[in-house]
Amino acid sequence: MNISSKPTLPPGKHIAGKWNGKSYKIEHALGEGANGKVYLVSRNNAVYAMKIGSDPLDLQSEVNILTVLSGMEGSFRHFLMDVDDFCDEAGDKPFYIMKYVEGVQLQAYLAAKGKGWFPLVGLRILDRLRELHSKGYVFGDLKKENVLVSGYGQVELVDFGGVTSIGKAVKQFTELYDRGYWNAGDRTADGGYDLFSFAILCIHLCAAPKPSFSKAILPQNRNLEVLLAEVRQDPLCADYVPFLSKALHGKFASTDEAYDSWREIAVKRPVAQPAVKHGAPWLPVGFAASLLLFGATLWYYW
Repeated sequence: MNISSKPTLPPGKHIAGKWNGKSYKIEHALGEGANGKVYLVSRNNAVYAMKIGSDPLDLQSEVNILTVLSGMEGSFRHFLMDVDDFCDEAGDKPFYIMKYVEGVQLQAYLAAKGKGWFPLVGLRILDRLRELHSKGYVFGDLKKENVLVSGYGQVELVDFGGVTSIGKAVKQFTELYDRGYWNAGDRTADGGYDLFSFAILCIHLCAAPKPSFSKAILPQNRNLEVLLAEVRQDPLCADYVPFLSKALHGKFASTDEAYDSWREIAVKRPVAQPAVKHGAPWLPVGFAASLLLFGATLWYYW
């Protein structure tokens, strides 16, 4: 298969699978990753996500992992729907069809709902990670752009290009979330690798952007003390410091242990009450209902 560049497909274009014969209509682009572009597509009044690969070998590796996960019980079951090629003037291009995940990127969700939602959202991210780890894989490229959130903090991980079997070298990562970049360990796929990335994600989101996240930072200054010193100075991050230190230093024995530790944070930091505007007496009632739902959710995850 010849992939000369990442394809750009216009809305309304129909893609016909070469081998399976299924046709999909392009609705619009959803995003672009390191090894391909993702589109929202429709077929028979249903919508899906289509990933078109820029590298056939990378995409096939991703498909192989998704095939395994889709056959297991759990959140990833039936995630992969179809795998095929389509042909255009540049030649055959590989694609796969997956379940469409609704939601917005994590940072946009917190900007709209408030950072008080992050303890609950973080708990659900860790729940997804521990499920993946229990199946023998790490996510590898965990970052805020690869987390979609909807409704009452429901979380889905997207872009499986970095998913790697435990024990192997991580296939795809983003420097600022990578423990190797921070001189804090190697790039062998293990639960601690994802937990390190989760800690960096927390530092990104629990307060204002940190100067140490600049890509221009000198290699000799990339260390955990630089990160933790800034976190300790920020009162908004105070409750997270013990967890972050343990995750950054690889001290959690398992993802289950990290999940339990984060759950204690979530219990201490319920969703903050929104400001009540005059003329809107229903808001306190809605907030009370929200707190009840929040408590019920934590009880379920407990």
